[in-house]
Amino acid sequence: MVDLQRDCAQVELTWRSSQDLYVPLSMAAAFTFHQTRRNKESLLSPKEYAGALDIAAAALSCLIPIYTPDERGGRVPVPIDLARQRFCDGATKVQGIDGAVFAPLAIVRNDVLPALIAIERTAIQYVAPGA
Repeated sequence: MVDLQRDCAQVELTWRSSQDLYVPLSMAAAFTFHQTRRNKESLLSPKEYAGALDIAAAALSCLIPIYTPDERGGRVPVPIDLARQRFCDGATKVQGIDGAVFAPLAIVRNDVLPALIAIERTAIQYVAPGA
């Protein structure tokens, strides 16, 4: 089981201690999840937690660009189409219905706060009620 209180503390510590321009999407998704979740369950199964991070990543992708490395060592935006792609494995990759996979994924740190504010207003549900 994932202890959400402990995970939240660890995610916040990691988020605040890093000053990198780009952060892994999985970290941004975890930060977003913990900052915007409404239900206060204290434990989730690893599968539920990974699913919650995938939902947070999808919400972020609607608001800010998601990047992946290019062949020259730079970063390029991933064209996200949630009708044809899904985030997987705790927001570590995005997979298309055609089998294409983009990983690793990152976001620009400064893009997260405005997105967080917008996501907070949506009352998003990360875990199905009763799950």
